Amino acid sequence: MAASRRTRNRRTRRILLATILIGMLVGFGIWSRGQFSQAGGEPEPSISPRVLFEQRCEEIRRSGGDTLQITDFAVDDEMVKSIAGLDSLVTVIFDQGAVSDQAIETIAGLPNLQHLRLRLSPIGDAGMKRIATMESLWYLNLPQAECTAEGVAELAALPRLRQLRLGSRNLGNEVTHAIEQIESLRGIHLIGIGVTDEGLRRLAGMQHLESLYLDDSAVTEAGWEWLFDRHPHLHVHVNQMHHDRDPKAHEHH
Repeated sequence: MAASRRTRNRRTRRILLATILIGMLVGFGIWSRGQFSQAGGEPEPSISPRVLFEQRCEEIRRSGGDTLQITDFAVDDEMVKSIAGLDSLVTVIFDQGAVSDQAIETIAGLPNLQHLRLRLSPIGDAGMKRIATMESLWYLNLPQAECTAEGVAELAALPRLRQLRLGSRNLGNEVTHAIEQIESLRGIHLIGIGVTDEGLRRLAGMQHLESLYLDDSAVTEAGWEWLFDRHPHLHVHVNQMHHDRDPKAHEHH
């Protein structure tokens, strides 16, 4: 009996000692982190988006680079002023923030720009009119624009425009009249625009069209069947899904 009590006592002391040691280690860890923080071990405050944007523009100015792509912080109209004079730019992509027609005035001054993507930016008819002066432009991506069909009609003045990706709450089926006048187009992607069967026929009849993507359109099943039957060469996406029935089975990009 006495031997059993001594065994239990030794076990209790070992557990108690282990508990004390663990507590000491945890306390030391907390103290160490506090000391590290007081000694300046925390990261420096992040650089402001405005400074980052100016730095990237300056790098392009020094190197003659052809691409300005901003995907990790918000861009605004005031920041865009920094790209003035960056004549080497071929591609401008802003995926964060929102720039307006005011910023288009600066962007349109880039003489060699070919690829323009402005997500989240409410570009209106005034901006579209200014974009229509960019003769080198071949790819235009404005998924959250605010333009009307009148603004889209301005793009017919662009001689090299090949790809148009566009969304605007101010657009409906009537925009297909404007788009079919942009004879240079090879690819069209319309987002959240109520294109009907009639509008689909209008777009499909464009002479050089190779791909047609429609998201959330008003096209009926009969309309799609007509398209697949009459225009099997077209590369078609419906609501982000690949749906064409091209007998050539061309590669899907």
